[in-house]
Amino acid sequence: MRLAWYAGCSTALAASVVVSAFHQRANFYSAVVHLGQNSLSLVVLANLILVLYGALMYGLQRLCFGPLRPVEIEQLYERAWFAVTETCLAMTIFREEVGPFFLFMFTALVTGKVWGWIGEGRVEIFEQQPPANPRLFHTRLSVSLLLSVAYNVWMLKYCVNTVVQQARPTMMVMFLFEFAVQTVTSSQTGIRYLFSMWEQHITRVQTRNGLEQRKRQIRERRAEILRRREQGDAEAENEELPSEGDVEEMDIEVPGWDAKGLYILSLDLVSDFLKLCIYTAFFCVLMTFYGLPIHIIRDWFMTTRSFIKRLNALLRYRQALRDMDQYADATEQDLGQDDTCIICREEMRPWNPQDPIRLERTRAKKLPCGHILHQGCLKSWLERQQVCPTCRRPVSREGQQPNQNAPGGGFNGLNLPAAQNQQPQPINGQAPANQAPNGLLPGNQGNNQNNGGVRMFNLGPIRLGFAQGQDIQEMARRMGTIAPEANPSPLGGLAGGWSFNNVPSSPQPEASQPGPSTKREGEEQEEVESDGRLSIDASESHRPRPRPAPAAVEDAEDEEAAAGRS
Repeated sequence: MRLAWYAGCSTALAASVVVSAFHQRANFYSAVVHLGQNSLSLVVLANLILVLYGALMYGLQRLCFGPLRPVEIEQLYERAWFAVTETCLAMTIFREEVGPFFLFMFTALVTGKVWGWIGEGRVEIFEQQPPANPRLFHTRLSVSLLLSVAYNVWMLKYCVNTVVQQARPTMMVMFLFEFAVQTVTSSQTGIRYLFSMWEQHITRVQTRNGLEQRKRQIRERRAEILRRREQGDAEAENEELPSEGDVEEMDIEVPGWDAKGLYILSLDLVSDFLKLCIYTAFFCVLMTFYGLPIHIIRDWFMTTRSFIKRLNALLRYRQALRDMDQYADATEQDLGQDDTCIICREEMRPWNPQDPIRLERTRAKKLPCGHILHQGCLKSWLERQQVCPTCRRPVSREGQQPNQNAPGGGFNGLNLPAAQNQQPQPINGQAPANQAPNGLLPGNQGNNQNNGGVRMFNLGPIRLGFAQGQDIQEMARRMGTIAPEANPSPLGGLAGGWSFNNVPSSPQPEASQPGPSTKREGEEQEEVESDGRLSIDASESHRPRPRPAPAAVEDAEDEEAAAGRS
């Protein structure tokens, strides 16, 4: 409604300006000259042109995408804010060339970005859930993605030709690199959409083949029952004849396209690498001819960080896929404690290689931390993160510590007996002779070779610690507090703590030093709880000394008086 009021006011104001110009001037030529020389008239007419252009793009958006969701509108506002801010910063570099042509190119750039953002969001929605009207959805999305790629390529070609003709660094260099980035982004979105369409095609073919196979098995089973009835089998007379109509497509489980995750990660990595190269070249060009380009520092940093993260994610994903075959299958005893997959929320059953109906993706796998997931769900999860979705521990077998808190948490999920993967338990609170205190191996006391899940931060005199599960004991040992019992729940407990580092006090004479005391004298400590309460470790030098009791003061005065009389 507000946009409608704005468009109506802009149209009325522009009409009044034009009518006033023709009323003041005798002919058409002089009226046009007056409109072109009057700054207020130019601003009003430019505003009307932007309104008409916005109305045209809005109609095209409704035609190709339909109505936008509230989430999409919010995302467009957030992204457009950064785009406009960066362009305004770029105007400080090319301030001598700012004019109507710059405004035209800026509008064209924002249009391409907004169109690409909407298409990217629609592809993500298509990957998450099937559309209600597939034919209309795919027609709209395919046309819009083709328009986006063609528009960015055409604008990139125009910018390249302009820069080559001018043969000097101008503001067209900025638009050249911007449209180059937009071309890479729109191409990435289009290829990702093709991957999703190919996955859907593979799933449809596998479902059709599985349905035909199931119906063929039903026909064979039906013929077998009829043959037994003809032979006079009494059991066959009471057995119900199966029907092909009882089988539906929803009952058919298919593996799908398992390699899609690897292709998507590779596509994102290549896209980030190309954008990083473009931003780096743009940064070097502007540094050479103009100075520090402030407006692309954020994009360059974000692209660099994204490229590094995607590269590490791809390497970890490939390593996790190699280790997946080494993960142990969940047994009936393991599934007896928890048989629900945390991702798909479906029931898990022990794997039977002789069952022809069961698929490899429904195979229950036990992670090194002890948690159990479907193999297909685990692959889908590893495309995004390479940690356990329950306890957030890395799924890589290298450098893993067993999580005894998880159900069936044997060593690396191999379901070994306790005597093979656990250290001997202390007897009467004392560690065995061949075992170092605090759970350290002999000869490794003081060496923190494996810190587990403990995170310690030293901020001057303050230490911060975070841990979960059995790592709470290790954190409490480092901070000098009493270690609580490990949380036996499958999810593990979470605790955070802070303490003051002991600052050595000024040296005192040996005669005035007190006698030997235990470690806990002069310290105030609170037990670290698994529910996340803070642990405080304050040394005596950080706390005022307690005042003596009144009775003790009187006794000291009486002794001094008696000594004076003697």
